Amino acid sequence: MCSRTGDRHNPVFGAFSQGKQFGVMDLRANLLKIFFPIVFSAITGQLFLHSGSAVAETRAGFHIQEQWNLGGKEGWGPLLFDSPSHLLYVPRTDRVMVLDTESGKVTGEITGFIDAREMVLDDAGKYGFVTDITDGTVGFVRVFDRSTLKLVSTVHVGRIPGVIVFDPATKNVFAFSSRDRNASVIDTTTNLVVETIPLPGKPHIAVTDGKGTIFVGLRGIGQMARIDTASRRLTGTWSMAPCAEFKGLTFDAVNRQLLGSCADGKLIAVNANSGQAITLGESAIGDGDLVFDSQSGLLISAANNGVLTIFHQESASQYTRQEEVSTLPRAGTLALDPGKSRVYLITAKFQQRQVVGPGMEEAESRLTPVPDSIVVLVVGP
Repeated sequence: MCSRTGDRHNPVFGAFSQGKQFGVMDLRANLLKIFFPIVFSAITGQLFLHSGSAVAETRAGFHIQEQWNLGGKEGWGPLLFDSPSHLLYVPRTDRVMVLDTESGKVTGEITGFIDAREMVLDDAGKYGFVTDITDGTVGFVRVFDRSTLKLVSTVHVGRIPGVIVFDPATKNVFAFSSRDRNASVIDTTTNLVVETIPLPGKPHIAVTDGKGTIFVGLRGIGQMARIDTASRRLTGTWSMAPCAEFKGLTFDAVNRQLLGSCADGKLIAVNANSGQAITLGESAIGDGDLVFDSQSGLLISAANNGVLTIFHQESASQYTRQEEVSTLPRAGTLALDPGKSRVYLITAKFQQRQVVGPGMEEAESRLTPVPDSIVVLVVGP
Protein backbone atom coordinates (compact mmCIF):
# COMPACT_ATOMS: atom_id res chain seq x y z
CA MET A 1 0.00 0.00 0.00
CA CYS A 2 1.29 3.53 -0.86
CA SER A 3 1.96 6.12 1.81
CA ARG A 4 -0.47 9.04 1.80
CA THR A 5 2.20 11.62 2.86
CA GLY A 6 5.56 10.85 1.28
CA ASP A 7 6.12 11.92 -2.37
CA ARG A 8 8.42 9.01 -3.06
CA HIS A 9 5.59 6.62 -2.34
CA ASN A 10 2.95 8.50 -4.25
CA PRO A 11 3.18 7.52 -7.95
CA VAL A 12 0.90 10.30 -9.22
CA PHE A 13 2.63 13.18 -7.41
CA GLY A 14 6.05 11.74 -8.22
CA ALA A 15 5.33 11.74 -11.97
CA PHE A 16 4.52 15.46 -12.00
CA SER A 17 7.49 16.43 -9.86
CA GLN A 18 9.84 14.63 -12.25
CA GLY A 19 8.09 15.76 -15.47
CA LYS A 20 10.98 18.02 -16.55
CA GLN A 21 13.15 14.96 -17.01
CA PHE A 22 10.85 13.41 -19.65
CA GLY A 23 10.02 14.31 -23.16
CA VAL A 24 6.43 15.19 -24.08
CA MET A 25 5.73 11.70 -25.40
CA ASP A 26 7.28 10.16 -22.31
CA LEU A 27 5.16 12.37 -20.10
CA ARG A 28 1.98 11.44 -21.98
CA ALA A 29 2.86 7.77 -21.82
CA ASN A 30 3.48 7.93 -18.11
CA LEU A 31 0.28 9.91 -17.53
CA LEU A 32 -1.66 7.25 -19.42
CA LYS A 33 -0.01 4.54 -17.35
CA ILE A 34 -0.97 6.39 -14.20
CA PHE A 35 -4.44 7.73 -14.94
CA PHE A 36 -5.92 4.97 -17.13
CA PRO A 37 -6.04 2.40 -14.32
CA ILE A 38 -7.56 5.00 -12.00
CA VAL A 39 -10.26 6.05 -14.48
CA PHE A 40 -10.94 2.43 -15.44
CA SER A 41 -11.28 1.50 -11.80
CA ALA A 42 -13.64 4.42 -11.20
CA ILE A 43 -15.81 3.40 -14.14
CA THR A 44 -15.85 -0.28 -13.25
CA GLY A 45 -15.71 0.08 -9.50
CA GLN A 46 -19.35 -0.91 -9.14
CA LEU A 47 -18.72 -3.99 -11.26
CA PHE A 48 -15.76 -5.00 -9.09
CA LEU A 49 -17.80 -4.44 -5.95
CA HIS A 50 -20.66 -6.51 -7.33
CA SER A 51 -18.33 -9.28 -8.42
CA GLY A 52 -16.57 -9.29 -5.08
CA SER A 53 -19.90 -9.38 -3.33
CA ALA A 54 -21.05 -12.22 -5.54
CA VAL A 55 -17.93 -14.18 -4.69
CA ALA A 56 -18.44 -13.54 -1.00
CA GLU A 57 -22.06 -14.70 -1.22
CA THR A 58 -21.28 -17.80 -3.25
CA ARG A 59 -21.60 -20.86 -1.02
CA ALA A 60 -19.34 -23.83 -1.53
CA GLY A 61 -21.17 -26.82 -2.92
CA PHE A 62 -21.95 -29.77 -0.65
CA HIS A 63 -20.43 -33.11 -1.58
CA ILE A 64 -19.54 -36.46 -0.04
CA GLN A 65 -16.30 -35.84 1.84
CA GLU A 66 -15.80 -39.24 3.42
CA GLN A 67 -17.38 -42.68 3.68
CA TRP A 68 -17.01 -44.87 6.77
CA ASN A 69 -17.81 -48.57 6.59
CA LEU A 70 -19.54 -49.90 9.72
CA GLY A 71 -20.15 -53.51 8.71
CA GLY A 72 -22.55 -55.86 10.46
CA LYS A 73 -25.96 -57.07 9.37
CA GLU A 74 -28.20 -55.15 11.78
CA GLY A 75 -30.31 -52.16 10.81
CA TRP A 76 -30.00 -48.70 12.35
CA GLY A 77 -31.96 -46.00 14.12
CA PRO A 78 -31.75 -42.19 14.18
CA LEU A 79 -28.20 -40.85 14.38
CA LEU A 80 -27.11 -38.55 17.20
CA PHE A 81 -24.10 -36.21 17.06
CA ASP A 82 -22.56 -34.76 20.22
CA SER A 83 -20.65 -31.56 19.46
CA PRO A 84 -18.46 -31.28 22.61
CA SER A 85 -17.05 -34.80 22.25
CA HIS A 86 -17.19 -35.02 18.43
CA LEU A 87 -18.88 -38.41 18.82
CA LEU A 88 -21.54 -39.89 16.57
CA TYR A 89 -23.92 -42.43 18.14
CA VAL A 90 -25.44 -45.05 15.82
CA PRO A 91 -28.18 -47.36 17.20
CA ARG A 92 -27.76 -50.83 15.62
CA THR A 93 -30.68 -52.91 17.01
CA ASP A 94 -28.84 -54.86 19.76
CA ARG A 95 -26.18 -52.23 20.43
CA VAL A 96 -25.20 -48.59 19.91
CA MET A 97 -21.97 -47.89 18.03
CA VAL A 98 -19.89 -44.84 18.99
CA LEU A 99 -17.76 -43.17 16.29
CA ASP A 100 -15.06 -40.55 16.61
CA THR A 101 -15.91 -38.12 13.79
CA GLU A 102 -12.39 -36.73 13.73
CA SER A 103 -10.98 -40.09 12.64
CA GLY A 104 -14.08 -41.95 11.42
CA LYS A 105 -13.17 -44.86 13.70
CA VAL A 106 -15.45 -46.80 16.05
CA THR A 107 -14.32 -46.05 19.61
CA GLY A 108 -16.77 -48.26 21.49
CA GLU A 109 -20.17 -49.89 21.73
CA ILE A 110 -23.04 -49.87 24.20
CA THR A 111 -24.65 -53.30 24.47
CA GLY A 112 -27.69 -54.77 26.23
CA PHE A 113 -30.54 -53.82 23.88
CA ILE A 114 -33.25 -55.85 22.19
CA ASP A 115 -34.30 -53.24 19.62
CA ALA A 116 -32.62 -49.88 20.21
CA ARG A 117 -34.24 -46.94 18.42
CA GLU A 118 -33.83 -43.28 19.35
CA MET A 119 -31.55 -41.65 21.91
CA VAL A 120 -30.73 -38.41 23.70
CA LEU A 121 -27.92 -37.13 25.90
CA ASP A 122 -28.14 -35.04 29.04
CA ASP A 123 -26.47 -31.62 29.08
CA ALA A 124 -24.12 -32.52 31.93
CA GLY A 125 -22.02 -34.91 29.87
CA LYS A 126 -22.84 -37.87 32.12
CA TYR A 127 -25.64 -40.05 30.77
CA GLY A 128 -27.36 -41.12 27.60
CA PHE A 129 -30.91 -42.45 27.24
CA VAL A 130 -31.98 -44.93 24.55
CA THR A 131 -35.47 -46.19 23.75
CA ASP A 132 -35.75 -49.96 23.41
CA ILE A 133 -39.01 -51.11 21.83
CA THR A 134 -38.18 -54.81 22.44
CA ASP A 135 -40.83 -57.00 20.76
CA GLY A 136 -43.58 -54.40 21.19
CA THR A 137 -45.14 -55.96 24.28
CA VAL A 138 -43.09 -53.86 26.68
CA GLY A 139 -41.01 -50.71 26.33
CA PHE A 140 -37.88 -49.51 28.08
CA VAL A 141 -35.52 -46.57 28.23
CA ARG A 142 -31.98 -47.81 28.81
CA VAL A 143 -29.64 -45.40 30.61
CA PHE A 144 -25.89 -45.59 29.99
CA ASP A 145 -22.82 -43.93 31.45
CA ARG A 146 -21.11 -41.91 28.73
CA SER A 147 -17.64 -42.37 30.22
CA THR A 148 -17.80 -46.16 30.51
CA LEU A 149 -20.42 -46.91 27.82
CA LYS A 150 -22.11 -49.29 30.29
CA LEU A 151 -25.83 -49.52 31.04
CA VAL A 152 -26.60 -48.24 34.54
CA SER A 153 -30.40 -48.36 34.61
CA THR A 154 -33.50 -49.62 32.80
CA VAL A 155 -36.71 -47.59 33.01
CA HIS A 156 -40.06 -49.19 32.19
CA VAL A 157 -42.15 -46.93 29.89
CA GLY A 158 -45.05 -47.33 27.45
CA ARG A 159 -45.02 -49.79 24.54
CA ILE A 160 -43.20 -48.87 21.30
CA PRO A 161 -41.27 -45.91 22.76
CA GLY A 162 -39.82 -44.75 19.45
CA VAL A 163 -39.35 -41.05 20.26
CA ILE A 164 -37.41 -39.50 23.14
CA VAL A 165 -36.56 -35.89 24.09
CA PHE A 166 -34.26 -34.42 26.74
CA ASP A 167 -35.67 -31.18 28.15
CA PRO A 168 -32.88 -28.80 29.27
CA ALA A 169 -35.31 -26.61 31.22
CA THR A 170 -36.32 -29.34 33.69
CA LYS A 171 -33.47 -31.82 33.06
CA ASN A 172 -36.13 -34.49 32.53
CA VAL A 173 -36.43 -37.03 29.72
CA PHE A 174 -39.72 -37.54 27.86
CA ALA A 175 -40.25 -40.95 26.22
CA PHE A 176 -43.21 -41.19 23.84
CA SER A 177 -45.18 -44.41 23.39
CA SER A 178 -46.89 -44.75 20.01
CA ARG A 179 -48.92 -47.81 21.10
CA ASP A 180 -50.11 -46.46 24.46
CA ARG A 181 -50.35 -42.87 23.16
CA ASN A 182 -48.62 -41.22 26.08
CA ALA A 183 -45.39 -39.65 27.27
CA SER A 184 -43.44 -40.99 30.24
CA VAL A 185 -41.58 -38.27 32.17
CA ILE A 186 -38.30 -39.58 33.61
CA ASP A 187 -36.55 -37.76 36.44
CA THR A 188 -32.89 -38.04 35.45
CA THR A 189 -31.67 -37.74 39.06
CA THR A 190 -33.47 -40.96 40.05
CA ASN A 191 -34.21 -42.56 36.65
CA LEU A 192 -37.82 -43.06 37.73
CA VAL A 193 -41.02 -42.20 35.86
CA VAL A 194 -42.63 -39.30 37.73
CA GLU A 195 -45.55 -38.62 35.37
CA THR A 196 -47.39 -40.13 32.42
CA ILE A 197 -49.04 -37.66 30.03
CA PRO A 198 -51.93 -38.96 27.83
CA LEU A 199 -51.83 -37.83 24.19
CA PRO A 200 -54.71 -37.50 21.66
CA GLY A 201 -52.90 -39.53 18.99
CA LYS A 202 -49.85 -41.62 18.17
CA PRO A 203 -46.64 -39.63 18.72
CA HIS A 204 -44.04 -40.24 16.06
CA ILE A 205 -41.80 -37.15 16.06
CA ALA A 206 -40.96 -34.45 18.64
CA VAL A 207 -38.69 -31.47 19.29
CA THR A 208 -38.06 -29.11 22.21
CA ASP A 209 -37.66 -25.36 22.15
CA GLY A 210 -35.15 -25.67 25.00
CA LYS A 211 -37.21 -23.35 27.18
CA GLY A 212 -39.87 -25.63 28.61
CA THR A 213 -42.06 -26.68 25.69
CA ILE A 214 -42.05 -29.88 23.67
CA PHE A 215 -43.89 -30.13 20.36
CA VAL A 216 -45.13 -33.55 19.29
CA GLY A 217 -46.28 -34.56 15.82
CA LEU A 218 -49.21 -37.00 15.90
CA ARG A 219 -49.32 -39.62 13.20
CA GLY A 220 -51.85 -39.34 10.39
CA ILE A 221 -54.28 -36.82 11.94
CA GLY A 222 -52.66 -33.53 10.91
CA GLN A 223 -52.17 -32.33 14.48
CA MET A 224 -49.36 -31.29 16.79
CA ALA A 225 -49.52 -31.53 20.58
CA ARG A 226 -47.84 -29.02 22.88
CA ILE A 227 -46.48 -30.08 26.29
CA ASP A 228 -45.43 -27.78 29.13
CA THR A 229 -42.44 -29.52 30.69
CA ALA A 230 -42.64 -27.75 34.06
CA SER A 231 -46.26 -28.68 34.79
CA ARG A 232 -45.94 -31.96 32.81
CA ARG A 233 -49.25 -31.29 31.14
CA LEU A 234 -50.62 -31.17 27.62
CA THR A 235 -51.42 -27.51 26.99
CA GLY A 236 -53.09 -27.81 23.61
CA THR A 237 -53.16 -29.23 20.10
CA TRP A 238 -52.79 -27.39 16.81
CA SER A 239 -53.98 -28.26 13.34
CA MET A 240 -51.06 -28.57 10.95
CA ALA A 241 -53.12 -28.21 7.78
CA PRO A 242 -52.09 -28.47 5.01
CA CYS A 243 -49.57 -30.91 6.56
CA ALA A 244 -51.21 -34.28 7.21
CA GLU A 245 -48.14 -35.81 8.84
CA PHE A 246 -44.55 -34.73 9.47
CA LYS A 247 -41.75 -36.69 7.89
CA GLY A 248 -39.08 -34.41 9.35
CA LEU A 249 -39.25 -31.78 12.09
CA THR A 250 -36.68 -29.30 13.43
CA PHE A 251 -36.62 -26.01 15.34
CA ASP A 252 -35.38 -22.49 14.54
CA ALA A 253 -34.77 -20.95 17.97
CA VAL A 254 -34.08 -17.41 16.70
CA ASN A 255 -37.43 -17.07 14.93
CA ARG A 256 -39.22 -19.54 17.25
CA GLN A 257 -40.42 -21.59 14.34
CA LEU A 258 -40.98 -25.27 13.86
CA LEU A 259 -39.84 -26.31 10.40
CA GLY A 260 -41.39 -29.44 9.00
CA SER A 261 -41.43 -31.54 5.86
CA CYS A 262 -44.76 -33.21 5.21
CA ALA A 263 -45.90 -36.50 3.75
CA ASP A 264 -47.74 -34.62 1.00
CA GLY A 265 -44.54 -32.92 -0.21
CA LYS A 266 -44.96 -29.55 1.52
CA LEU A 267 -42.36 -27.65 3.52
CA ILE A 268 -44.04 -25.63 6.29
CA ALA A 269 -43.15 -23.30 9.16
CA VAL A 270 -45.18 -23.22 12.37
CA ASN A 271 -45.10 -20.29 14.79
CA ALA A 272 -44.12 -21.84 18.13
CA ASN A 273 -46.17 -19.27 20.07
CA SER A 274 -49.42 -19.21 18.10
CA GLY A 275 -49.42 -22.47 16.15
CA GLN A 276 -50.04 -20.64 12.88
CA ALA A 277 -48.67 -22.62 9.94
CA ILE A 278 -47.50 -21.23 6.62
CA THR A 279 -46.32 -23.06 3.53
CA LEU A 280 -42.73 -22.33 2.56
CA GLY A 281 -42.68 -24.37 -0.63
CA GLU A 282 -42.12 -27.88 -1.88
CA SER A 283 -40.04 -30.25 0.20
CA ALA A 284 -37.66 -32.87 -1.12
CA ILE A 285 -39.04 -36.01 -2.74
CA GLY A 286 -39.11 -38.98 -0.39
CA ASP A 287 -38.33 -36.94 2.70
CA GLY A 288 -36.39 -38.35 5.61
CA ASP A 289 -34.78 -36.42 8.46
CA LEU A 290 -34.76 -32.62 8.51
CA VAL A 291 -32.25 -30.40 10.37
CA PHE A 292 -31.74 -26.64 10.66
CA ASP A 293 -28.25 -25.16 11.03
CA SER A 294 -28.72 -21.79 12.72
CA GLN A 295 -25.07 -20.81 12.14
CA SER A 296 -25.30 -21.03 8.36
CA GLY A 297 -29.06 -20.54 7.93
CA LEU A 298 -29.30 -23.84 6.07
CA LEU A 299 -32.25 -26.19 6.23
CA ILE A 300 -31.10 -29.67 5.18
CA SER A 301 -33.42 -32.47 4.13
CA ALA A 302 -32.37 -36.07 3.57
CA ALA A 303 -34.39 -38.38 1.35
CA ASN A 304 -34.57 -42.09 0.71
CA ASN A 305 -34.23 -41.48 -3.03
CA GLY A 306 -30.56 -40.62 -2.47
CA VAL A 307 -30.80 -36.83 -2.74
CA LEU A 308 -29.83 -34.35 -0.03
CA THR A 309 -31.66 -31.04 -0.51
CA ILE A 310 -30.17 -27.81 0.89
CA PHE A 311 -32.46 -24.83 1.47
CA HIS A 312 -31.16 -21.38 2.47
CA GLN A 313 -33.10 -19.17 4.85
CA GLU A 314 -33.65 -15.76 3.28
CA SER A 315 -36.14 -14.71 5.97
CA ALA A 316 -38.43 -16.37 8.50
CA SER A 317 -41.00 -16.89 5.77
CA GLN A 318 -38.78 -17.49 2.74
CA TYR A 319 -36.41 -20.33 1.90
CA THR A 320 -34.68 -20.88 -1.41
CA ARG A 321 -33.59 -24.25 -2.74
CA GLN A 322 -29.81 -23.81 -2.81
CA GLU A 323 -28.70 -27.17 -4.19
CA GLU A 324 -29.36 -30.88 -4.44
CA VAL A 325 -26.62 -33.36 -3.65
CA SER A 326 -26.57 -36.96 -4.83
CA THR A 327 -25.81 -39.31 -1.95
CA LEU A 328 -26.93 -42.97 -1.92
CA PRO A 329 -30.35 -44.65 -2.03
CA ARG A 330 -32.15 -44.88 1.33
CA ALA A 331 -29.83 -42.33 2.96
CA GLY A 332 -32.75 -40.65 4.72
CA THR A 333 -31.32 -40.68 8.25
CA LEU A 334 -29.01 -37.80 9.19
CA ALA A 335 -27.39 -35.90 12.04
CA LEU A 336 -26.02 -32.34 11.93
CA ASP A 337 -22.51 -31.24 12.88
CA PRO A 338 -23.21 -27.50 13.30
CA GLY A 339 -19.60 -26.54 13.95
CA LYS A 340 -18.55 -27.70 10.49
CA SER A 341 -21.88 -27.23 8.67
CA ARG A 342 -21.83 -30.86 7.62
CA VAL A 343 -24.13 -33.82 8.09
CA TYR A 344 -23.75 -37.54 8.65
CA LEU A 345 -26.02 -39.97 6.80
CA ILE A 346 -26.31 -43.73 7.07
CA THR A 347 -27.42 -46.26 4.48
CA ALA A 348 -26.59 -49.66 3.02
CA LYS A 349 -27.06 -51.85 0.00
CA PHE A 350 -30.33 -53.75 0.09
CA GLN A 351 -31.55 -57.12 -1.11
CA GLN A 352 -34.86 -58.95 -1.20
CA ARG A 353 -35.52 -61.43 1.59
CA GLN A 354 -38.37 -63.93 1.63
CA VAL A 355 -40.20 -64.01 4.96
CA VAL A 356 -42.86 -66.54 5.95
CA GLY A 357 -44.81 -65.82 9.09
CA PRO A 358 -47.88 -67.13 10.92
CA GLY A 359 -51.02 -66.89 8.78
CA MET A 360 -49.08 -66.12 5.60
CA GLU A 361 -50.17 -68.18 2.62
CA GLU A 362 -47.20 -67.01 0.57
CA ALA A 363 -43.76 -65.78 1.37
CA GLU A 364 -43.56 -62.02 1.83
CA SER A 365 -40.71 -60.22 0.12
CA ARG A 366 -38.93 -57.60 2.20
CA LEU A 367 -35.90 -55.42 1.64
CA THR A 368 -33.08 -56.09 4.07
CA PRO A 369 -29.55 -54.64 4.32
CA VAL A 370 -26.79 -56.63 2.67
CA PRO A 371 -24.43 -57.77 5.46
CA ASP A 372 -21.32 -55.60 5.92
CA SER A 373 -22.59 -52.95 3.49
CA ILE A 374 -23.70 -50.36 6.07
CA VAL A 375 -21.88 -47.02 5.65
CA VAL A 376 -21.88 -43.53 7.12
CA LEU A 377 -21.55 -40.71 4.60
CA VAL A 378 -19.97 -37.40 5.61
CA VAL A 379 -21.45 -34.61 3.49
CA GLY A 380 -20.42 -30.97 3.66
CA PRO A 381 -19.15 -27.95 1.75
